[in-house]
Amino acid sequence: MIYADLHVHTNYSDGTQTIEEVMSLAKEKGIKAVAITDHDTVFHWDQVKEISEQFGITPIRGVEMSCYDFDVYKKVHIVGLFLNDHPEHVNQLCQETLLKRDAYHHELIEELNKKGLDITYEDAKKFAPHNIVFKMHLFLAIVSKYPEYATKAKYRELFASKTTKETDMKMGYIEVQQGIQAILKDGGIPILAHPCEYDNYDEIEKYVGYGLKGIEISHSSMKEQDYVLTKQYAKNYNLLQSGGSDFHDKKLSIMGQHGLTKEQFEQLCKESHHEIKY
Repeated sequence: MIYADLHVHTNYSDGTQTIEEVMSLAKEKGIKAVAITDHDTVFHWDQVKEISEQFGITPIRGVEMSCYDFDVYKKVHIVGLFLNDHPEHVNQLCQETLLKRDAYHHELIEELNKKGLDITYEDAKKFAPHNIVFKMHLFLAIVSKYPEYATKAKYRELFASKTTKETDMKMGYIEVQQGIQAILKDGGIPILAHPCEYDNYDEIEKYVGYGLKGIEISHSSMKEQDYVLTKQYAKNYNLLQSGGSDFHDKKLSIMGQHGLTKEQFEQLCKESHHEIKY
């Protein structure tokens, strides 16, 4: 049974559910600890903490940083857990990323218009009440006008296909070493998220040299071989083990199937020297 989901998104980044809705679902699934790891967003901790406690759920302060390995031109997502009360180093890098991503998404809307999808930035902003417009919000704007696009396959076709290096350079990704170091400076534990998603396995040793402390061993995108690989890398490099659903939306994600058992969560807290009050 999943006890802790340490990779969850809300509508403060590219999730579609409010913090309240996410915590209600977690409670329904019997999950006891949740880390809200919104993309490049750390300013809503007070709300996360207050609402999670209302539902009797232990909150873990987190973030998912959109990083990049410029040596091999690969995206690298680094989850930071147990951030301190003032994660200024993380926040500074993330604000720069958000500004550049927002500018690129204005360009992306023009490309979507050329494909016959008549949406505007204002259409997408209706779905992004707290932050910039993310790709999920563009998708929701499309679906509201073109209901036939309301499938996971269509989302991946529009937004999750292989990108060019030129596009990657516009997104404001954080250099992976900078991201890892910022999380460490802000008292957090940097964890490699879903290494299978961007084929990051070969670079793990280098990231450990940068200060990487953990790896996700449970994630919705993992296949059978990935469960074996991630645990092997955790053993070889003495990495902390984390995991979560990567929940974004009820129709696209499932909560309660990926994350850590109580024993695994307590081991993570113990090894990372973070005492959790239940």
